[in-house]
Amino acid sequence: MKFIVKEISLLTDLSNKGTIMSFIIFTLLFFSSFYANSQENNFKEITAFNEFKDCTIKEITQDKYNNIWLATNKGLLKFNGVSIKSYDFNIGNSSRLVNSLLTKNDSIFIGKDKSLHLKTHNQLLTFEAKGVNKIFNHNNNYFIGSNQGIFHFNKNYLQPLKTTYNLDFSIINDIIFYDNNFIVASNSGLWIVSDLFNPKKIENISRGNYNALLKVKNKLFVVKNNTEIQELNTDYQLIEKYSKSEITSIYAISNKLYVTSKNEGIDILNASTFIFEKRLNKYNSNIKSNTIKTVFEDVEKNVFVATKNKLYLKQSNNYLESTTLFISGLTVNYIPIDSININAYDAILQLKPNENNLSFLLHSVSINNSKNIEFRFKLKGKFSPWSTNNQVNFASLEPGKYNFIAESRFKNSKEINTKSFTFFIDTPLYKKIWFLILCTAIFFLILAGIIEVYIRNINKKNQQKVAALKLENHLLSLEQKALQLQMNPHFIFNVLNGIKALGNSDNKKELNKTISQFSILLRSVLNNSRVEEISLKEEIETLENYLSLEQKMSSKNFHFSIETNLNNIDSEEILIPPMLLQPFVENAIKHGISKITSEGKIRILFNVKHRFLESTVIDNGIGVFQSQKENTSKNHKSVAVKITKERIENLSKSSAFSMEETKEKNNISGTKIWFKIPLKTDY
Repeated sequence: MKFIVKEISLLTDLSNKGTIMSFIIFTLLFFSSFYANSQENNFKEITAFNEFKDCTIKEITQDKYNNIWLATNKGLLKFNGVSIKSYDFNIGNSSRLVNSLLTKNDSIFIGKDKSLHLKTHNQLLTFEAKGVNKIFNHNNNYFIGSNQGIFHFNKNYLQPLKTTYNLDFSIINDIIFYDNNFIVASNSGLWIVSDLFNPKKIENISRGNYNALLKVKNKLFVVKNNTEIQELNTDYQLIEKYSKSEITSIYAISNKLYVTSKNEGIDILNASTFIFEKRLNKYNSNIKSNTIKTVFEDVEKNVFVATKNKLYLKQSNNYLESTTLFISGLTVNYIPIDSININAYDAILQLKPNENNLSFLLHSVSINNSKNIEFRFKLKGKFSPWSTNNQVNFASLEPGKYNFIAESRFKNSKEINTKSFTFFIDTPLYKKIWFLILCTAIFFLILAGIIEVYIRNINKKNQQKVAALKLENHLLSLEQKALQLQMNPHFIFNVLNGIKALGNSDNKKELNKTISQFSILLRSVLNNSRVEEISLKEEIETLENYLSLEQKMSSKNFHFSIETNLNNIDSEEILIPPMLLQPFVENAIKHGISKITSEGKIRILFNVKHRFLESTVIDNGIGVFQSQKENTSKNHKSVAVKITKERIENLSKSSAFSMEETKEKNNISGTKIWFKIPLKTDY
């Protein structure tokens, strides 16, 4: 506001003097300068660079995929428009300081104070070199300007180039090809060399310390002694164009010349006339330092300015017509593939049958329009929809040949960039046709030979076994049924005599009860002999009738009990082979308790446990083994016990049987017979 008041006062004074026209011209220059200064406020600090503390940029370059590479005192950095990634090549005694850069396709040359690195897609090569100041490419020949002259990069080594003594031992600051000659800027002067391999002409144009060269259209500008900018004309004469103290370098930015200095910011000159236009410094811009390290303009006309520990960007309104697309990563079964250059791989990648999980990482860089980049892809069939997702995953791919095609574009743009990559997943050996045919032929040949011999022997053995099994099963069935029908004749005789005695005693009530029990027992034995299984309830009833009759007819007094613990399962629902316990009970009466002086006891238990029916018969007789000693002759009942045991063991592989004598105070107190069979129910 004070400035405007001052201008108004000046206008009054000028009008009094009749110089209004001069004031108008001054005002126009003022507003032009104000507009220019406002334009310089478009520089924005790149905040992603701030995480690299005490990091100063020496040089900036850009690769074919639009990535911005930064050579710094702390190593190499890559800026993709959003984030900055660090690459540390601190090998051997070499420091992290990077002096110069050169990108070529997917490779980048990195010049350091004691070495030269070449980073390719899958390896890092290192060459000893002292003070690499410039890396220059001419017709795919790479020349290295160092503190010990000029070298030629020859794939596996650095070859020193011999020109002239003074130049060979000079510090080479810059090299350029101009007017069919090489122009070399060194600390020993400015040199013209016709050919760096076999020079026919070597001329020192001017002595002094020349540290920078810049070619603008058909003109060549050089910086001498950090104080003067000269133009080298076609007659190789040097013409002074601009002078300033502490000039560090000169850059061509948007048809302007940016002259950087150590402590005074940037002087912007007209590239054609060399007329000074303005000075860019910390007082009239967002750049907060006058110490300018380097300036760079990218393909989108964005201007990067590096100061000590800071990086600034002035974005242009220029947008690329199409995106740059590259495949930045390929993983197979989650393992990165670094052995090939994916973006320049023309062959078909051969993969093993189990290498069928692939992931592609796509990248496209644009400083001005990164948010509008879209990708799509296809492997077979149609393209996927456009999206911002840049990672593509394929899992469990079938064997075969695949052509992966990826595309990128700016949103709604018709300009599309395409990348393709072909790979082949081999068929597993066991699925290959020739292998299957071979295996089938071998199998059938072996099988035919085996079958011919085997069938003859098996048929004979099977026929013999079938006949033997049929006979054995038939005899066993008859034997079991005969045993089921059998009842001890002595027992029947005793029951009939008892019935007769009851009839003579005129005890009709007991007579009727005994006859009823005997008839029920006989009916049960006859009915059960026709079936393979009966309910546990029926078996218990048969045992109760049998034991009741034995109590009445036996000369030996005894009492019995039948106990069940069936885990809440009804005895009518449990199935058991008929007459399974009767032989053991009869044996206990006839050969166990009949030979003791005390009262006989028989206890029968049924338990359901772990999907098995466990049955136990316990008596207090003389013991099974003692009984066997006293009865040397084999009667039918001992045979019945043996066969019943075999029946139990043959019911199932998991069936079990045991017979043992019980003891009390080291004396035999009876016999315990226990067996278990799989639990079977009728539901």
